[in-house]
Amino acid sequence: MLRDREATRPEPVRPAVIAFIVLLYVAALTLIIADLPRLLQAKWLDILIFVIITTLAELWNVAIGPDSDMSLSFTTHFAAAVLFGPAFAAAVAGLSVLASDGVIRRQPLRHMVFNVASFALAAGVTGLVFDALRSTPIGHSISLGGDAVALVAAAAAYLIVNNTQVSLVINFSGGPFFHEWASSFRDIGVPYVSMAPLGALLAYAYQASPWTLLYFPMLVIVVYNGFKLFMTLRHETDHALVALADSIDKRDQYTYQHSMRVARFSKEIATHLGLPAREVDLLVSAARVHDLGKIATDNRVLFKQSSLTAEERRIINMHPAEGGELAGKFSMFRKGRLYIRHHHERWDGKGYPDGLAGVDIPLGARIIAVADAYDAMTSDRPYRKALPHEIALAELERGAGKQFDPAVVEAFIAPQRLRAPVPLTTQVQESCSYS
Repeated sequence: MLRDREATRPEPVRPAVIAFIVLLYVAALTLIIADLPRLLQAKWLDILIFVIITTLAELWNVAIGPDSDMSLSFTTHFAAAVLFGPAFAAAVAGLSVLASDGVIRRQPLRHMVFNVASFALAAGVTGLVFDALRSTPIGHSISLGGDAVALVAAAAAYLIVNNTQVSLVINFSGGPFFHEWASSFRDIGVPYVSMAPLGALLAYAYQASPWTLLYFPMLVIVVYNGFKLFMTLRHETDHALVALADSIDKRDQYTYQHSMRVARFSKEIATHLGLPAREVDLLVSAARVHDLGKIATDNRVLFKQSSLTAEERRIINMHPAEGGELAGKFSMFRKGRLYIRHHHERWDGKGYPDGLAGVDIPLGARIIAVADAYDAMTSDRPYRKALPHEIALAELERGAGKQFDPAVVEAFIAPQRLRAPVPLTTQVQESCSYS
Protein backbone atom coordinates (compact mmCIF):
# COMPACT_ATOMS: atom_id res chain seq x y z
CA MET A 1 0.00 0.00 0.00
CA LEU A 2 2.50 2.67 1.16
CA ARG A 3 5.48 2.49 -1.19
CA ASP A 4 9.00 3.83 -0.86
CA ARG A 5 10.33 5.74 -3.86
CA GLU A 6 14.07 5.65 -3.32
CA ALA A 7 14.62 6.85 -6.87
CA THR A 8 14.02 10.36 -5.50
CA ARG A 9 17.20 10.00 -3.41
CA PRO A 10 20.08 9.29 -5.82
CA GLU A 11 22.81 9.09 -3.17
CA PRO A 12 24.48 5.69 -2.58
CA VAL A 13 22.58 3.21 -0.45
CA ARG A 14 23.85 3.30 3.12
CA PRO A 15 25.04 0.10 4.84
CA ALA A 16 22.26 0.46 7.44
CA VAL A 17 19.67 0.42 4.64
CA ILE A 18 21.20 -2.70 3.08
CA ALA A 19 21.27 -4.48 6.44
CA PHE A 20 17.65 -3.51 7.11
CA ILE A 21 16.47 -4.82 3.73
CA VAL A 22 18.32 -8.09 4.31
CA LEU A 23 16.56 -8.38 7.65
CA LEU A 24 13.19 -7.84 5.94
CA TYR A 25 13.91 -10.66 3.51
CA VAL A 26 14.92 -12.99 6.32
CA ALA A 27 11.70 -12.20 8.21
CA ALA A 28 9.49 -12.60 5.11
CA LEU A 29 11.12 -15.90 4.12
CA THR A 30 10.75 -17.17 7.68
CA LEU A 31 7.02 -16.49 7.52
CA ILE A 32 6.73 -18.28 4.19
CA ILE A 33 8.71 -21.33 5.36
CA ALA A 34 6.67 -21.59 8.58
CA ASP A 35 3.44 -21.71 6.56
CA LEU A 36 4.87 -23.51 3.52
CA PRO A 37 2.64 -26.65 3.74
CA ARG A 38 -0.46 -24.46 3.48
CA LEU A 39 1.03 -22.58 0.52
CA LEU A 40 1.77 -25.84 -1.31
CA GLN A 41 -1.83 -26.90 -0.87
CA ALA A 42 -3.13 -23.72 -2.53
CA LYS A 43 -4.55 -23.93 -6.04
CA TRP A 44 -2.36 -22.46 -8.75
CA LEU A 45 -5.43 -20.75 -10.19
CA ASP A 46 -5.91 -18.84 -6.92
CA ILE A 47 -2.26 -17.82 -6.90
CA LEU A 48 -2.43 -16.69 -10.54
CA ILE A 49 -5.63 -14.72 -10.00
CA PHE A 50 -4.28 -12.88 -6.95
CA VAL A 51 -0.92 -12.14 -8.55
CA ILE A 52 -2.70 -10.62 -11.58
CA ILE A 53 -5.20 -8.50 -9.64
CA THR A 54 -2.52 -7.40 -7.14
CA THR A 55 -0.18 -6.40 -9.97
CA LEU A 56 -2.96 -4.31 -11.48
CA ALA A 57 -3.63 -2.74 -8.08
CA GLU A 58 0.09 -1.93 -7.76
CA LEU A 59 -0.09 0.07 -10.98
CA TRP A 60 -2.86 2.28 -9.54
CA ASN A 61 -0.99 4.58 -7.21
CA VAL A 62 -1.03 8.19 -6.12
CA ALA A 63 1.95 10.16 -4.82
CA ILE A 64 1.44 11.28 -1.22
CA GLY A 65 4.87 12.84 -0.72
CA PRO A 66 8.30 13.29 -2.27
CA ASP A 67 9.51 9.92 -0.94
CA SER A 68 6.47 7.67 -1.14
CA ASP A 69 3.27 6.88 -2.93
CA MET A 70 0.26 4.75 -2.15
CA SER A 71 -1.27 2.02 -4.29
CA LEU A 72 -4.52 0.07 -4.04
CA SER A 73 -2.69 -3.20 -3.40
CA PHE A 74 -3.64 -3.31 0.28
CA THR A 75 -7.13 -4.46 -0.74
CA THR A 76 -5.82 -7.59 -2.46
CA HIS A 77 -3.00 -8.20 0.04
CA PHE A 78 -5.56 -8.17 2.83
CA ALA A 79 -7.95 -10.50 1.01
CA ALA A 80 -5.13 -12.94 0.21
CA ALA A 81 -3.93 -12.98 3.83
CA VAL A 82 -7.42 -13.55 5.22
CA LEU A 83 -8.31 -16.29 2.74
CA PHE A 84 -5.09 -18.27 2.35
CA GLY A 85 -2.72 -17.35 5.19
CA PRO A 86 0.70 -15.73 5.68
CA ALA A 87 2.77 -17.64 3.11
CA PHE A 88 0.24 -17.22 0.31
CA ALA A 89 -0.14 -13.49 1.00
CA ALA A 90 3.62 -12.91 1.25
CA ALA A 91 4.28 -14.81 -1.98
CA VAL A 92 1.53 -12.95 -3.87
CA ALA A 93 2.74 -9.57 -2.58
CA GLY A 94 6.36 -10.27 -3.55
CA LEU A 95 5.53 -11.65 -7.01
CA SER A 96 3.19 -8.76 -7.82
CA VAL A 97 5.86 -6.18 -6.98
CA LEU A 98 8.35 -8.06 -9.16
CA ALA A 99 5.82 -7.93 -12.00
CA SER A 100 4.74 -4.30 -11.56
CA ASP A 101 8.02 -2.65 -10.56
CA GLY A 102 10.49 -4.98 -12.24
CA VAL A 103 8.81 -5.99 -15.49
CA ILE A 104 6.19 -3.34 -16.30
CA ARG A 105 7.48 -0.07 -14.85
CA ARG A 106 11.20 -0.95 -14.80
CA GLN A 107 11.82 0.81 -11.50
CA PRO A 108 15.37 1.17 -10.13
CA LEU A 109 16.66 -2.06 -8.62
CA ARG A 110 17.00 -0.77 -5.04
CA HIS A 111 13.46 0.60 -5.18
CA MET A 112 12.07 -2.74 -6.29
CA VAL A 113 14.20 -4.84 -3.91
CA PHE A 114 12.93 -2.95 -0.88
CA ASN A 115 9.28 -2.99 -1.92
CA VAL A 116 9.32 -6.76 -2.60
CA ALA A 117 10.47 -7.50 0.96
CA SER A 118 8.35 -4.74 2.53
CA PHE A 119 5.06 -5.81 0.99
CA ALA A 120 5.77 -9.52 1.45
CA LEU A 121 6.44 -9.07 5.17
CA ALA A 122 3.44 -6.75 5.73
CA ALA A 123 1.08 -9.15 3.95
CA GLY A 124 2.54 -12.15 5.79
CA VAL A 125 2.16 -10.53 9.21
CA THR A 126 -1.42 -9.64 8.30
CA GLY A 127 -2.19 -13.31 7.65
CA LEU A 128 -0.41 -14.33 10.85
CA VAL A 129 -2.45 -11.92 12.99
CA PHE A 130 -5.74 -12.93 11.37
CA ASP A 131 -5.03 -16.65 11.87
CA ALA A 132 -4.20 -16.05 15.53
CA LEU A 133 -7.43 -14.18 16.27
CA ARG A 134 -10.01 -15.63 13.90
CA SER A 135 -13.07 -17.27 15.44
CA THR A 136 -13.43 -19.86 12.68
CA PRO A 137 -10.90 -22.69 12.24
CA ILE A 138 -8.17 -22.28 9.62
CA GLY A 139 -9.41 -23.67 6.32
CA HIS A 140 -13.04 -22.80 7.01
CA SER A 141 -14.99 -19.87 5.57
CA ILE A 142 -14.51 -16.51 7.24
CA SER A 143 -17.36 -14.63 8.89
CA LEU A 144 -17.52 -10.86 8.57
CA GLY A 145 -19.36 -10.66 11.89
CA GLY A 146 -17.69 -13.39 13.91
CA ASP A 147 -14.21 -12.52 12.66
CA ALA A 148 -14.64 -8.73 12.95
CA VAL A 149 -12.03 -8.36 15.71
CA ALA A 150 -9.52 -10.46 13.76
CA LEU A 151 -10.16 -8.46 10.59
CA VAL A 152 -9.64 -5.12 12.35
CA ALA A 153 -6.48 -6.34 14.10
CA ALA A 154 -5.07 -7.76 10.86
CA ALA A 155 -5.74 -4.50 9.00
CA ALA A 156 -4.06 -2.51 11.79
CA ALA A 157 -1.07 -4.89 11.70
CA TYR A 158 -0.63 -4.31 7.96
CA LEU A 159 -0.77 -0.54 8.37
CA ILE A 160 1.72 -0.49 11.25
CA VAL A 161 4.20 -2.89 9.66
CA ASN A 162 4.06 -1.27 6.23
CA ASN A 163 4.34 2.29 7.52
CA THR A 164 7.10 1.44 10.00
CA GLN A 165 9.21 -0.23 7.31
CA VAL A 166 8.99 2.73 4.94
CA SER A 167 9.69 5.21 7.77
CA LEU A 168 12.69 3.18 8.93
CA VAL A 169 14.28 2.96 5.49
CA ILE A 170 13.86 6.74 5.12
CA ASN A 171 15.33 7.17 8.60
CA PHE A 172 18.34 5.01 7.73
CA SER A 173 18.77 7.16 4.62
CA GLY A 174 19.04 10.28 6.79
CA GLY A 175 15.47 11.32 7.62
CA PRO A 176 13.86 11.50 11.09
CA PHE A 177 11.80 8.40 11.89
CA PHE A 178 9.04 9.75 14.13
CA HIS A 179 8.06 12.68 11.90
CA GLU A 180 7.97 10.43 8.85
CA TRP A 181 5.97 7.76 10.69
CA ALA A 182 3.39 10.19 12.05
CA SER A 183 3.08 12.09 8.75
CA SER A 184 2.49 8.86 6.85
CA PHE A 185 -0.35 7.86 9.17
CA ARG A 186 -1.94 11.25 8.65
CA ASP A 187 -1.59 11.06 4.87
CA ILE A 188 -2.94 7.54 4.40
CA GLY A 189 -5.66 7.53 7.06
CA VAL A 190 -8.61 8.50 4.84
CA PRO A 191 -8.00 6.07 1.95
CA TYR A 192 -6.98 3.30 4.32
CA VAL A 193 -10.34 3.41 6.08
CA SER A 194 -11.96 2.88 2.67
CA MET A 195 -9.71 0.05 1.52
CA ALA A 196 -9.73 -2.12 4.67
CA PRO A 197 -13.48 -2.97 4.53
CA LEU A 198 -13.21 -3.41 0.76
CA GLY A 199 -10.46 -6.00 1.26
CA ALA A 200 -12.55 -7.89 3.82
CA LEU A 201 -15.56 -7.83 1.50
CA LEU A 202 -13.40 -9.08 -1.37
CA ALA A 203 -12.22 -12.03 0.74
CA TYR A 204 -15.75 -12.87 1.87
CA ALA A 205 -17.11 -12.82 -1.69
CA TYR A 206 -14.18 -14.69 -3.22
CA GLN A 207 -14.63 -17.68 -0.93
CA ALA A 208 -18.08 -18.15 -2.50
CA SER A 209 -16.79 -17.88 -6.07
CA PRO A 210 -13.80 -16.31 -7.85
CA TRP A 211 -16.29 -14.90 -10.36
CA THR A 212 -17.39 -12.40 -7.71
CA LEU A 213 -14.25 -10.44 -8.60
CA LEU A 214 -16.20 -9.06 -11.54
CA TYR A 215 -18.29 -7.02 -9.10
CA PHE A 216 -15.32 -5.17 -7.63
CA PRO A 217 -13.66 -3.12 -10.43
CA MET A 218 -16.21 -0.30 -10.14
CA LEU A 219 -15.86 -0.18 -6.35
CA VAL A 220 -12.09 -0.02 -6.68
CA ILE A 221 -12.37 2.77 -9.25
CA VAL A 222 -14.57 4.75 -6.85
CA VAL A 223 -12.04 4.38 -4.02
CA TYR A 224 -9.14 5.27 -6.32
CA ASN A 225 -10.84 8.34 -7.74
CA GLY A 226 -11.85 9.44 -4.24
CA PHE A 227 -8.27 9.24 -3.02
CA LYS A 228 -6.97 10.93 -6.17
CA LEU A 229 -9.48 13.74 -5.64
CA PHE A 230 -8.34 14.03 -2.01
CA MET A 231 -4.73 14.52 -3.11
CA THR A 232 -5.78 16.85 -5.93
CA LEU A 233 -7.57 19.06 -3.40
CA ARG A 234 -4.33 19.29 -1.43
CA HIS A 235 -2.43 20.44 -4.49
CA GLU A 236 -5.15 22.86 -5.53
CA THR A 237 -5.19 24.32 -2.02
CA ASP A 238 -1.48 25.08 -2.34
CA HIS A 239 -1.96 26.54 -5.82
CA ALA A 240 -4.86 28.75 -4.71
CA LEU A 241 -2.89 30.15 -1.78
CA VAL A 242 0.19 30.71 -3.93
CA ALA A 243 -1.91 32.57 -6.50
CA LEU A 244 -3.15 34.87 -3.74
CA ALA A 245 0.40 35.41 -2.49
CA ASP A 246 1.61 36.24 -5.98
CA SER A 247 -1.13 38.82 -6.34
CA ILE A 248 0.18 40.51 -3.18
CA ASP A 249 3.79 40.50 -4.38
CA LYS A 250 2.81 41.98 -7.75
CA ARG A 251 1.18 44.95 -6.03
CA ASP A 252 4.60 46.26 -5.06
CA GLN A 253 7.73 46.28 -7.25
CA TYR A 254 9.89 46.33 -4.13
CA THR A 255 8.52 43.07 -2.77
CA TYR A 256 7.86 41.28 -6.07
CA GLN A 257 9.04 37.67 -5.78
CA HIS A 258 9.83 38.29 -2.11
CA SER A 259 7.77 35.27 -1.07
CA MET A 260 9.53 33.03 -3.57
CA ARG A 261 12.90 33.98 -2.13
CA VAL A 262 11.69 33.49 1.43
CA ALA A 263 10.42 30.04 0.45
CA ARG A 264 13.80 29.17 -1.07
CA PHE A 265 15.72 30.33 2.01
CA SER A 266 13.27 28.49 4.28
CA LYS A 267 13.83 25.29 2.35
CA GLU A 268 17.59 25.66 2.68
CA ILE A 269 17.31 26.14 6.45
CA ALA A 270 14.89 23.23 6.89
CA THR A 271 17.11 20.95 4.83
CA HIS A 272 20.16 21.91 6.88
CA LEU A 273 18.19 21.16 10.07
CA GLY A 274 17.34 17.71 8.68
CA LEU A 275 13.56 18.11 8.72
CA PRO A 276 11.56 15.35 6.99
CA ALA A 277 10.54 15.89 3.39
CA ARG A 278 6.85 16.34 4.24
CA GLU A 279 7.65 19.03 6.80
CA VAL A 280 9.89 20.80 4.28
CA ASP A 281 7.11 20.77 1.70
CA LEU A 282 4.61 22.22 4.18
CA LEU A 283 7.11 24.86 5.26
CA VAL A 284 7.85 25.91 1.68
CA SER A 285 4.11 26.21 0.98
CA ALA A 286 3.61 28.36 4.09
CA ALA A 287 6.62 30.53 3.26
CA ARG A 288 5.22 31.20 -0.20
CA VAL A 289 2.09 32.68 1.39
CA HIS A 290 3.49 34.05 4.65
CA ASP A 291 2.38 37.60 3.76
CA LEU A 292 -1.10 36.51 2.70
CA GLY A 293 -2.67 38.80 5.28
CA LYS A 294 -1.36 41.88 3.47
CA ILE A 295 -4.06 41.37 0.86
CA ALA A 296 -6.38 43.24 3.24
CA THR A 297 -3.88 46.01 4.07
CA ASP A 298 -4.63 49.52 2.80
CA ASN A 299 -2.25 50.45 -0.04
CA ARG A 300 -1.67 53.85 1.54
CA VAL A 301 -0.19 52.09 4.56
CA LEU A 302 1.49 49.24 2.72
CA PHE A 303 3.32 51.51 0.25
CA LYS A 304 3.99 54.47 2.52
CA GLN A 305 7.54 55.73 1.92
CA SER A 306 7.97 57.55 5.21
CA SER A 307 7.93 56.28 8.78
CA LEU A 308 4.72 54.64 9.95
CA THR A 309 2.59 56.11 12.70
CA ALA A 310 1.66 53.95 15.71
CA GLU A 311 -1.77 53.26 14.19
CA GLU A 312 -0.27 52.37 10.80
CA ARG A 313 2.21 50.05 12.46
CA ARG A 314 -0.69 48.40 14.30
CA ILE A 315 -2.44 47.84 10.96
CA ILE A 316 0.70 46.33 9.41
CA ASN A 317 1.18 44.10 12.45
CA MET A 318 -2.24 42.58 11.89
CA HIS A 319 -1.20 40.83 8.67
CA PRO A 320 0.22 37.60 10.23
CA ALA A 321 -3.00 36.92 12.16
CA GLU A 322 -5.18 37.82 9.18
CA GLY A 323 -3.06 35.66 6.89
CA GLY A 324 -3.26 32.72 9.28
CA GLU A 325 -7.01 33.10 9.55
CA LEU A 326 -7.42 33.23 5.78
CA ALA A 327 -5.17 30.19 5.23
CA GLY A 328 -7.06 28.31 7.94
CA LYS A 329 -10.21 28.49 5.87
CA PHE A 330 -8.57 25.92 3.61
CA SER A 331 -9.13 22.68 5.54
CA MET A 332 -5.99 21.08 4.12
CA PHE A 333 -3.71 23.89 5.29
CA ARG A 334 -4.54 23.94 8.99
CA LYS A 335 -0.97 23.29 10.18
CA GLY A 336 0.59 25.72 7.70
CA ARG A 337 -1.62 28.52 8.99
CA LEU A 338 0.26 28.44 12.31
CA TYR A 339 3.53 29.12 10.49
CA ILE A 340 1.89 32.12 8.81
CA ARG A 341 0.29 33.47 12.00
CA HIS A 342 3.47 33.28 14.08
CA HIS A 343 6.24 34.25 11.65
CA HIS A 344 6.62 37.65 13.38
CA GLU A 345 6.87 36.25 16.90
CA ARG A 346 10.23 36.77 18.62
CA TRP A 347 12.40 34.32 20.51
CA ASP A 348 12.29 36.65 23.55
CA GLY A 349 8.48 36.88 23.48
CA LYS A 350 8.29 40.50 22.31
CA GLY A 351 6.81 39.73 18.90
CA TYR A 352 3.28 39.63 17.57
CA PRO A 353 0.43 38.72 17.28
CA ASP A 354 0.41 36.44 20.37
CA GLY A 355 3.69 37.19 22.16
CA LEU A 356 4.89 33.59 21.98
CA ALA A 357 8.47 32.91 23.05
CA GLY A 358 11.14 30.25 22.50
CA VAL A 359 10.04 26.79 21.45
CA ASP A 360 6.39 27.74 21.93
CA ILE A 361 6.71 29.35 18.51
CA PRO A 362 6.19 26.67 15.82
CA LEU A 363 9.52 25.70 14.25
CA GLY A 364 8.22 26.50 10.77
CA ALA A 365 7.39 30.04 11.89
CA ARG A 366 10.86 30.45 13.42
CA ILE A 367 12.43 29.39 10.12
CA ILE A 368 10.28 31.73 8.04
CA ALA A 369 11.13 34.59 10.44
CA VAL A 370 14.85 34.26 9.70
CA ALA A 371 14.36 33.84 5.95
CA ASP A 372 11.94 36.77 5.85
CA ALA A 373 14.24 39.07 7.81
CA TYR A 374 17.25 38.23 5.62
CA ASP A 375 15.35 38.89 2.39
CA ALA A 376 13.88 42.11 3.76
CA MET A 377 17.32 43.38 4.74
CA THR A 378 18.89 42.51 1.38
CA SER A 379 16.07 44.00 -0.74
CA ASP A 380 15.52 47.61 -1.72
CA ARG A 381 12.62 49.27 0.05
CA PRO A 382 11.00 52.67 -0.53
CA TYR A 383 12.54 53.98 2.71
CA ARG A 384 16.04 52.46 2.43
CA LYS A 385 18.50 50.69 0.15
CA ALA A 386 19.30 46.99 0.47
CA LEU A 387 21.95 46.01 3.01
CA PRO A 388 24.98 44.02 1.83
CA HIS A 389 24.81 40.25 2.28
CA GLU A 390 27.55 40.25 4.93
CA ILE A 391 25.86 42.95 7.01
CA ALA A 392 22.54 41.11 6.86
CA LEU A 393 24.18 37.92 8.14
CA ALA A 394 25.83 39.87 10.94
CA GLU A 395 22.44 41.31 11.93
CA LEU A 396 20.93 37.85 12.05
CA GLU A 397 23.72 36.70 14.34
CA ARG A 398 23.21 39.74 16.53
CA GLY A 399 19.48 38.96 16.78
CA ALA A 400 20.01 35.28 17.63
CA GLY A 401 18.65 34.55 21.11
CA LYS A 402 16.65 37.78 21.11
CA GLN A 403 14.55 38.00 17.98
CA PHE A 404 15.50 34.72 16.33
CA ASP A 405 15.96 31.08 17.29
CA PRO A 406 19.77 30.67 17.55
CA ALA A 407 19.66 27.17 16.00
CA VAL A 408 17.73 28.46 12.98
CA VAL A 409 20.12 31.37 12.50
CA GLU A 410 23.06 28.96 12.67
CA ALA A 411 21.41 26.68 10.12
CA PHE A 412 21.02 29.62 7.73
CA ILE A 413 24.49 31.05 8.23
CA ALA A 414 26.42 27.76 8.41
CA PRO A 415 26.67 27.36 4.61
CA GLN A 416 28.15 30.87 4.48
CA ARG A 417 31.02 30.11 6.86
CA LEU A 418 33.57 30.10 4.06
CA ARG A 419 32.97 33.80 3.59
CA ALA A 420 35.29 36.23 5.36
CA PRO A 421 33.95 37.42 8.75
CA VAL A 422 32.50 40.90 8.82
CA PRO A 423 33.15 43.26 11.75
CA LEU A 424 30.02 44.53 13.42
CA THR A 425 30.86 48.15 12.70
CA THR A 426 27.78 48.85 10.67
CA GLN A 427 24.58 48.37 12.63
CA VAL A 428 20.91 48.80 11.96
CA GLN A 429 18.10 49.11 14.46
CA GLU A 430 18.35 46.47 17.16
CA SER A 431 14.76 45.33 16.94
CA CYS A 432 15.35 43.99 13.40
CA SER A 433 11.59 44.24 12.80
CA TYR A 434 11.83 43.90 9.03
CA SER A 435 8.65 42.96 7.17
